Parts: sequence; C-alpha cells; structure tokens
Amino acid sequence: MGPPTAVAVDEWPLVRLGITQALRTVGITVVAEVAQGQDGVRAVASSGAGYLLLGSHRDLSLAETARRAKVLASPPKVLVLVDHIGRDDLLALRAVGIDALLPRSVGAVELGAAVRRVALGERVVAPALLALLVGVLGPSGDGGEERRRGSGTPARDADPLTRKELEVLARLAEGRSNREIATALFVTQATVKSHLAHIYVKLGVPGRQAAMARAVALGLLG
Repeated sequence: MGPPTAVAVDEWPLVRLGITQALRTVGITVVAEVAQGQDGVRAVASSGAGYLLLGSHRDLSLAETARRAKVLASPPKVLVLVDHIGRDDLLALRAVGIDALLPRSVGAVELGAAVRRVALGERVVAPALLALLVGVLGPSGDGGEERRRGSGTPARDADPLTRKELEVLARLAEGRSNREIATALFVTQATVKSHLAHIYVKLGVPGRQAAMARAVALGLLG
C-alpha cells in the first residue's frame, strides 16, 4: 500500500494550494486539485484517493458531492470546509456521513490534526461549529462506538458510559440545562451533576462543549 492520497475541491486556486500544502505536512499527497464537485468525485474514483477535501464549489451542493463520494466502491474520508452553513445544510451533511466539519478559515495545524483523527476513525467537528449541532445531535444508532473501537481509536481504551450517562449526554446535545435534563429523566439535579462529572472523566474533557465534541468523535452521538 502506497502513501495516503487526497483530492482537493475548491473554486479558488489559492485555497486548493493551501489545502495541498497543509496535507503535505501530515504525509498526504494531493493527486488532484479541481474546482467542481463532480470532478472531485471522478478524481477520487479514478485515483483511489483515501481523502476528499471539499471547499466551496458551485456545480453541486456540499452534501450531494459528499454523497456521491460516499457511495463509491472505495469511499474516501470526506472532510468539509464551510464558511456559513444553515441547519438544513448541516443535517444534509450529517445524513451522508461526512467525517469532518471544519471552518473554511481552518489553519494548517488544525487541518492536519483533523486528518489524523479522521484516519483513526473519529468524526471531527471544529469547536467553532459545535453550537450549530445543539438540538441536532442524538445518540448514534449505527453502533458507532463499537465500530470506532475496532478502528483503533482511543475509544478502545475508554471507560464506557453507562446507559444513564448516555441518556444524559443525549439531553446535553439537545441543549438542555441541568434542570431540564433532571426533569426529562425523572432524577434530581444533583444526580445529573454526578452523571456529568462521570461523563467528563470518562471522556477526558473539562466541560459540556468538549464532551459534545468528544462524543461526536467517538460516535456516541450521531
């Protein structure tokens, strides 16, 4: 097996150049730089590239380009770079199973870190975009935790969350307060705080937003 390869899609040549240089720092060779989504999918299909970086392009929506890539015989990891994105577009991207959602302003170091995490089987959502996911995320229904454990991610060694902790996590992703979580689960606020403390420890995070990001990465939330 040769070195990992990627296809970069963006209507602006300088953005494509930046993506190419950033990926080179993590050992990934860009085998095609194109301006249109459909050309990007064709390039992935013909080259067998393992990654598809999607920026701004006009022929297809981001979700449609990602969908076409994901139904290829050897689907790539798809990382999407966005400027402004609405809730409907976000839902469409999640539905087709993208691997990373990053701001278009992402730096080379952050992009490289995201690629490394995606390579390990994690899903990545930039912290700046997490607010958009509040009320959209829910428990993963595809066995995400076990699937990612099998791919060699840190989840393999993580202390698994209990059923009740997963329920609390799901309500957290809905944007509910501790009081609202307690009401929904018929427990006290003290119990919710205790569950949250255990969740933070098990996920190795300092607080609510970081817990959401980590849960997305490990496939605990859709």
